[in-house]
Amino acid sequence: MVELLESISKSNETLLRENNIDFSLQKCVNFLGIGTSADRCYIFKNKIANAEIIIDYEFEWCNDGIIPYIDNPELNGLSYDAFPGLYDILSSNQSIHGLVSKISNEYFRDLMTMQGIKSYLFMPLFSNDLFWGWIGFDNCNNERLFCESEVTALKSVANNIGLRLEQETFERNLTNIMNELNAFITNSNQAKWEWNLESNIFKFSHNWFGMLGYKETELSQDYETWKSLVHPEDLPAAEKKIKNFIEGKLNKYEGNLRMIHKKGHEVWIKYSSMKFLNKKNKVIKLIGTHIDISDYKLKEMELKISEDKFKFIAENTTDLICQHNTLGVFTYVSNSSIDLIGYDREDLIGKNPDRFIHPDDIEMFDKLFIDKKVNSSTLRFLKKNGDYCWLEVIAKPISQNGRTVAVQTSSRDVTSRITAERETANALQKEKELNQLKSNFVTMASHQFRTPLTVIYSNIELMSYKTGDVSKKLKSDIDTISTRIISEVDRMTELMNNILIFGKYESGNLTVDIQQINLELFVSNLLDVYHSNKVAIRKMKVEVVGQTRLIKSDENLLMEVLNNVISNAFKYSQNKRSPILKISYREECFEIKITDFGIGIPEEDQKHLYKSFFRARNTTTIKGSGLGLIIAKQFTELLNGTIHIDSKIDEGTTVTLKFPYEN
Repeated sequence: MVELLESISKSNETLLRENNIDFSLQKCVNFLGIGTSADRCYIFKNKIANAEIIIDYEFEWCNDGIIPYIDNPELNGLSYDAFPGLYDILSSNQSIHGLVSKISNEYFRDLMTMQGIKSYLFMPLFSNDLFWGWIGFDNCNNERLFCESEVTALKSVANNIGLRLEQETFERNLTNIMNELNAFITNSNQAKWEWNLESNIFKFSHNWFGMLGYKETELSQDYETWKSLVHPEDLPAAEKKIKNFIEGKLNKYEGNLRMIHKKGHEVWIKYSSMKFLNKKNKVIKLIGTHIDISDYKLKEMELKISEDKFKFIAENTTDLICQHNTLGVFTYVSNSSIDLIGYDREDLIGKNPDRFIHPDDIEMFDKLFIDKKVNSSTLRFLKKNGDYCWLEVIAKPISQNGRTVAVQTSSRDVTSRITAERETANALQKEKELNQLKSNFVTMASHQFRTPLTVIYSNIELMSYKTGDVSKKLKSDIDTISTRIISEVDRMTELMNNILIFGKYESGNLTVDIQQINLELFVSNLLDVYHSNKVAIRKMKVEVVGQTRLIKSDENLLMEVLNNVISNAFKYSQNKRSPILKISYREECFEIKITDFGIGIPEEDQKHLYKSFFRARNTTTIKGSGLGLIIAKQFTELLNGTIHIDSKIDEGTTVTLKFPYEN
């Protein structure tokens, strides 16, 4: 019995210390075979094949002179049918032992006798409450029966073998789980950490470092590293929680905390862990995961802020904030309803807005709930005092799982705006009618004036022709008078032309006809046709800077601009040196600069230069209409150009025109 107990002790030690389960079981068979003074000790293992339980001969120890059967194929793949009643006894966790000669089943007895077995002991092995197999002991040299104390002692070691098998199964499953977990974590935004409490060794996965912006080689794998990266405000609670988890005061170690990224910003981490115990129920290892939930946390905070903002806005805004069910019925009304429409929220909640909306506008309101393309409308709403006010209503659907479950509306009182818009529309219509009347009058008046002016001009020429035979003195007087009349006719004609052009611009009837133009030839022809009758000593000097190139513009509009500016240059510089026209071909535009050396423009008058019929205070003795510069500015802008005037009193004026090469 002493030898048996020693063999059981050695077996138990082997089961505890050996990592390899097969090696451990083989040593147990060796120890127990010797300790029981048996001739053969072996283990049969249950397997499932074709939906049937079979047994395989897995481990064996034999005494000297005893034939081994470990490699005998006839002992592998056997059905329990070969051992009638054996499965029922062993699977109920009962051992069976006795003399072979006393076995009642003939087939079983013959099988045992054929192997030279005279007495036997079969002890069941259970793992995770499942019948795993059995350990057998054979006596071949004598019919020695196993006593009850031996059976009891061997049952204890059988239980320990079962526990070792359970541990092996658990560790195998755990390894598979960990392999799957590692594969999952490696290919996801999750990270794994492991803390061996016995060796105090930490292991962090590659992702653990990566989600904090570090490489694995930049930080040591220890508790202090984790501690240094946890946000200082979250560290005390996290350390207390992990301590309580290890000590068993907490069943779970999970939650959220902030960690510090290498770049300095916060990373929100969702953490969880499981613990592993030894046989003494002491925690020996923690394995956990980290998940970066910064995006989720940001959205959560944004949602909270949005909810707070909505509540604040809804309760404090002057707009009317409402929520409606899909039929339009009020389900929420903000406090502003009292000030805006006179109703308490209780007056509206549960009611359909149709009863408050002007009958002519109900269809527009209903479209906010029916037509997805319509999200705003302006309609009349009946106030509590019986008056209608204009509300601008903006609607936004509230969706859940892709389905509209409610509608939120925001309304503001736009009665003043609608009234102003209507008044403005009426004023604009009247102004349009007045402008049309003015335009018609200007056109009519100009044409009506042209006819008598033409007659006057013709008669002056005829009178000059018919006075060819009169005395020199009389003819001189007549020519002087004729010249005055012609000058005034020219002045009146110029005024009518400017008024007609100005009227066309004001009425929007001007069209722009873009053509390719040789600018230098265009300017030369313009000066020859319109300004060649100037006194011979005062001719416009033309200068050109840069490489000549063609431009695209409207000849008529450009001619009106240059004519008005050139005319002013001559008109306001009489008895002075000739004006200068300078053409500059720049990279991005062409520039025409016209400079005269005349009377200049008073500084206080320059801000009024582009007002209709305005004339500077120093031009009262010089004939002019006050329309030339405004026409030049309007036509310059029609050609996408700019005009700029620099002038000093008694020194002269420079008008700078800039135009793009293409319009």
